[in-house]
Amino acid sequence: MKKVISLVLVILVAVGAGLGIYFSNSNHSNNGRDDKNRLNVVSSFSIINSIVQEVGGKYVNAHSITAIGADQHDYEPTPTDVSRTQNAAIVFSNGLNLEKGGSGWFDKLMKSTNQKSVDVTSEIKTIKLTTKGVAGLDNPHAWNGILEGIQYTKNIEKVLSKKDPKHEAYYRNRAKAFENKLQALFEKWNEKFSSLPADKKILVTQEAAMTYFARDFNLQTYFIWEIDTESNGTPAQIKTLVDNLKGKNITSVFTEQGESTKPMQSVIKQIGAKISGELWTDSVSKKDGVVPTYYDLLNYNAKTIYEGLSK
Repeated sequence: MKKVISLVLVILVAVGAGLGIYFSNSNHSNNGRDDKNRLNVVSSFSIINSIVQEVGGKYVNAHSITAIGADQHDYEPTPTDVSRTQNAAIVFSNGLNLEKGGSGWFDKLMKSTNQKSVDVTSEIKTIKLTTKGVAGLDNPHAWNGILEGIQYTKNIEKVLSKKDPKHEAYYRNRAKAFENKLQALFEKWNEKFSSLPADKKILVTQEAAMTYFARDFNLQTYFIWEIDTESNGTPAQIKTLVDNLKGKNITSVFTEQGESTKPMQSVIKQIGAKISGELWTDSVSKKDGVVPTYYDLLNYNAKTIYEGLSK
């Protein structure tokens, strides 16, 4: 009986190994394309994925690793994420240390799938963090700036065109159209923000996720914490913000979607302001939500902030 069991185990191992080789070869042989011959493109999170869809259109099969609304810092990739990443022709990442934080899941995924990611933030003038422990590092939230979004689009188009030169003109035309759309959006809101008096051009948020947006529109920024860590909204951070806002007559502040508002509630009780809106800073929404695309997210945030500061 023991001999029979041993023989069965040997057969199972051999079959398993054979299947592993088969699927490995199958993944490799798809050449980064799906059954419709579209380029498989995977992005680290939904905002980059949305831009990829804008540029890639019908020739790209796009997938966001991080699910909509999920925590980018401690995400646990699903089997589908692993499979899609393994079969990708391109893996886009933000860079600027975004994917390096938290549990290190992104680097582990790249290693396990034998992939290398391409950062989409090249040629962007970065803003440095100032908080002790991370001072001097880049603030990764460049996508929240409209002008920076134009550069994201340019960078993504270049990579798609290089990987799929047959459709280079298609990608270039779609990218240019989206860049023009973003430029028009910037000009629309720049006219409005420029009309605000100086004492209204102060943007107060929980996290410093809108610093690039603020730079685009010449706004001053104040925040409770600069970047997500295990210590967000501490009494010391709240006190620092309250002290910095003394004498500035702040009437409107903003929170971020997916974050607890308790830290900001503590702030507004002390400065006499109110929360004027929730910003989408790390993810687009589902298709039936308020910001299903990157363009929608930028426009929604600009509208929410302008209306809040105008009061």
